Amino acid sequence: MRRILHLMRSSRTLTHTAAWPTCALGAWGAARLTGRCSPDDVIAALAESADRHTVLHEEAGDTTDSGNGVLELLSILRPARGLAVRLPSTGDPQGLPPHPATSKALLAGEVLLVDEGDTAGTLALVPELDTFDTDPPYVLCRWSVLRYDTRLDLGHLLTAGPSAGDLEYELRQAVAEATTIIGGLGNRRSVDLADLRKDLAARTARHRVDLPPHSLDARSTRLIDTAAQVEAIVDLAVARGVEVGDTAGQWDSGDSALRRLQSLTRAARAAAVNHTIGELLRD
Repeated sequence: MRRILHLMRSSRTLTHTAAWPTCALGAWGAARLTGRCSPDDVIAALAESADRHTVLHEEAGDTTDSGNGVLELLSILRPARGLAVRLPSTGDPQGLPPHPATSKALLAGEVLLVDEGDTAGTLALVPELDTFDTDPPYVLCRWSVLRYDTRLDLGHLLTAGPSAGDLEYELRQAVAEATTIIGGLGNRRSVDLADLRKDLAARTARHRVDLPPHSLDARSTRLIDTAAQVEAIVDLAVARGVEVGDTAGQWDSGDSALRRLQSLTRAARAAAVNHTIGELLRD
């Protein structure tokens, strides 16, 4: 029996919306903290991810829905001394310690960490996207606010792992692998190439993160754009049931390759966004 490759991933549905709301909140929230944009700019950035945002303070069991949860999120960020995005996946917690907040972040595939500058513990903002079957689809983003028992060293989390230069080199290598994958999809007789290109373009746009214009850095932009292209191909391969090889060993190898590409794109995207956050908060 032929095996369809699969990935452990969150239950996002591909829609007109952008992925990675934590990246948008982290970058644009940092711009807001330093007076480089207005609340309306942050609202507009997060509107790309969902039509509505709500906030749940899990410790207090309090749900805030005051018409625009983005304002509540900005209120939470106001005392922040530091921010960091992590995009963990199964088998790759990206330095997050065992904790209910980490478990929720692994399910969501993303978390924004907030250092309030005290010893009360680091806040974790974890989004969950729900898509409702309307025309057009209506997307709700529920943000859970949790607190780690201790204060995490965000500086260590930001510097741990490969450098931006190494990630950029690895992504260039990944493009060749991803090109082989998409070539295999395009060679299928049943595939409509125009539909394939349209699907790929939509997924690439969905994974691209828009950074505040005054914080643009050439390397960060390249990392985000290339990561979006590679992860879109991984998404497409999973969605369309790519089958690699003729033996169980080859299937396992192909599955492992897709997981590695996904982990690499997440690390590169997080590094680019965190570099942007660091530059904004440093000035």
